[in-house]
Amino acid sequence: MMTSEERFLTAILTQAVEDASYEGNSKKYLKHKVAATNWIVSNDPEYQNYCKMLGIDPASIRNKILKNVNMKLSKPQTNKLKGLNESRI
Repeated sequence: MMTSEERFLTAILTQAVEDASYEGNSKKYLKHKVAATNWIVSNDPEYQNYCKMLGIDPASIRNKILKNVNMKLSKPQTNKLKGLNESRI
């Protein structure tokens, strides 16, 4: 049985995977997609610590995510993000 802390950390990791796999074109959710993808892929210390607290190897879970979750930006998503970045200049 998982503790409340373990359930919370699992929910955070699950949400990150869900955000990273977002396939729509909402600017708001695309920002979450990019942030979650970077968090998972970049060896973020927080990501590593959460994995270790759950007793899972950060590198092996990251490899499983990369293998099984499409985190790439589609062409429409890339175009939407370009428009978003250009509007901030």
